[in-house]
Parts: sequence; structure tokens; C-alpha cells
Amino acid sequence: MRATVQPGYAARIDRSRRQFAGLLTSALVCLGLAAPSAMANQPPTAQTGAATVSDPASATLAGVVDPNGSNTWYSFVYGVDRYDAHTPLARAGDGADPVAVSAAIAGLTPGTTYHVRLVAFNRHGFARGDDVPFTTVVPVVPAIAPAPTSSTAGSSVPPPPPVLGQSVNADVRSGTVTVKVPGAAGYVALTDLTSLPVGSILDTREGSITLNTALPDGKTQSAIFHGGLFEVRQPQGAAGLTELVLRGALTGCSSAGARASAVSKKKRKPPRRLWGADSKGKFRTRGGNSVATVRGTAWYVEDRCDGTLTRVSKGSVSVYDRGRHRTVVVRAGHSYLARSIR
Repeated sequence: MRATVQPGYAARIDRSRRQFAGLLTSALVCLGLAAPSAMANQPPTAQTGAATVSDPASATLAGVVDPNGSNTWYSFVYGVDRYDAHTPLARAGDGADPVAVSAAIAGLTPGTTYHVRLVAFNRHGFARGDDVPFTTVVPVVPAIAPAPTSSTAGSSVPPPPPVLGQSVNADVRSGTVTVKVPGAAGYVALTDLTSLPVGSILDTREGSITLNTALPDGKTQSAIFHGGLFEVRQPQGAAGLTELVLRGALTGCSSAGARASAVSKKKRKPPRRLWGADSKGKFRTRGGNSVATVRGTAWYVEDRCDGTLTRVSKGSVSVYDRGRHRTVVVRAGHSYLARSIR
């Protein structure tokens, strides 16, 4: 005997099934076993924002990521001609609302246009924002103060104070001193107290100067240098440490430089050297084979065929031997030779 289905019974069964499925889905959502909505099955979205340029070599990248309910990660890719750099991966969360994201970058080239794009991904897909360009600023290079003329002599107009990481002041003490600023074709005479951009090369082989540089707390420090050709540096993030890098060709060295220097008994003018004296300042000299960090010291550094010699006449100097990868403290009356490695 064949059973008969009453009218409307099949519709009621189908409706009950749908209600049960809805209740089961709600329970799974509460237990974290099912997606709360269709949004959780979607890839994220990414929107690249405008970069904030803080100084000539760094910037802060920004944008907005919408995780769409799934655990999402993001990164900024950037570069000049192509995206050849990126920020570390970071988590944007798994929320259902857009999230503002950012990342700081450094080591950029001043006065250069970069391109940046925000990318994001989760297990459902990948998203990328629009390409947004930004341009790093050009550092302000203080102009060299002109030498006094008949009309300005006696006016005693002081130059601007040194700026941390950007400019230094040099005061000629005696003799003849010349300077070559970054981008200049050659050297010009340095007279009186002059403001110079960091990166300038000073020739004190026939004269002496007092060098004044800035410190992070707004104060300044000074040291006396003479008898050498050197470049002035003040690295970012070095707390005002001023570095003097020996310049000039190291001539008169044969292929067996160390051996030839030891055998030769002739006295000749050292090709690269510098005398310095400071009072509780933060200075260091960099030769070909060592770096000497000083504070309240009178010292001498010389690049030779067989290495870099550091001699101390007052205080002490911490010498980092670049070839042997070790630091030696040299005290007054002593010297240290960081031998060249060939």
C-alpha cells in the first residue's frame, strides 16, 4: 500500500530544515567554527596614503587596510624606478572595519622622487593600493660666509650657529686654510669664522682651525685641528659625534707597502696626517686602517704604507683596528699602529 503525502506537509518539512540549518550556523559562529558573514570569505582591501617626509633621508608611509573579517598582513613596497625595497610584514588584525597602518623608512636619497604601494593579504586573497609618489627634501646647505671686504671689515657679523648633522663652523687660527664644499669644483680660501655644510673638505696642511659643531641638546663643542686634509662628517643618530676622515692620495707605497716602509730609512712628509686637540668633546678621526675616538685628548693620526698610526700626547684614545677587528685603548705617551692588510 503506497503512502500519501498530505497537502502542505512537504513545504513544512523544507521550512523546518532551513530553520535548523540557520540555528546550526549561529551555534557554529558562537563557537568560532564558522564565518560570521560572507565578508569573512573575502580578500582584504588596501589603500595607499600620502607619505610624510620628516627629513632628507627618511619618511613615514601610511595607508588603510580593511581585513574584511580575516587575519590579514600588510607591507609597503617602495623604490625609485621599481619596488626594490619593502617594510617588514605587519599584522592588520581580523576585524571588519578599516585599519590605519604606517611604517617608518630611512636611508633615502635627498631630493629624490620615490614610489610606494601598500599591499595586504589574507587566506582569501591579495590586495594592493594605488602607486603614490613622494619626494624627499633637499637638505639646507648653509652658504659660506663671504670674506670681509673694505666695506664689511669691522662689522663682525657672526655666522649662524652650527646645525646638528647639517653644518659646522670653522674659525681660522693661523696660516692658510682652504675648503671645498660638497658639489664645488675646487677649493677656496677660508677666512675668519665661517659656516660650512657637513661633507666639506678642509685643507689645514698649511694652517690651523678651531672646529665648532652642534650637540643634540642645543649646545656646541669645539676642537683644534691642523696639519692635514680631512672631510668633516656628523652621522645621523650619533648624538653629535663629529668624524674627521683623512683625505688625499696615499703615495709612495709599492705593492709590498709594509715591507718597503719598514726597510726605508728616509724621512719624508707623511702623505696623510692630522693633529687634533679637544676638551671633553665627541670627536673621532678615521684613517685607512683604524678609527680613533677621543674625548678630552691631544692626539695625532697618520696613514702610512704599513698602516694607520695613532699617537696620544694627552688623555686616552680608543682605537678600533679595522683589520684585526679589535679595540685598543692608547694612553698618553703611547702609540698604536693598525697594520694594513694586503
